[in-house]
Amino acid sequence: MPPEISNQEAIEMMNRCKQEIIGMRATIDRLKPKADAYDNLVVVLGLLPRPSIGMGEDLVWIIDKRIRELTPKPAENAA
Repeated sequence: MPPEISNQEAIEMMNRCKQEIIGMRATIDRLKPKADAYDNLVVVLGLLPRPSIGMGEDLVWIIDKRIRELTPKPAENAA
């Protein structure tokens, strides 16, 4: 059985994951116009079928929610 990690370690790990996702989203935003131009060119030339567009879960929101759940509240520290 793997060793358990503390809430603080989990929060730090989730913050690193969150920052990496945010960085990747910035890269995607920067590259999206080029990808859109390529996709439009492919459609105009009829080289590939048009890809479907779907929505997934927002991982940053899920990670932020879990961080809030694991972060001790000020009242818990005083007790």
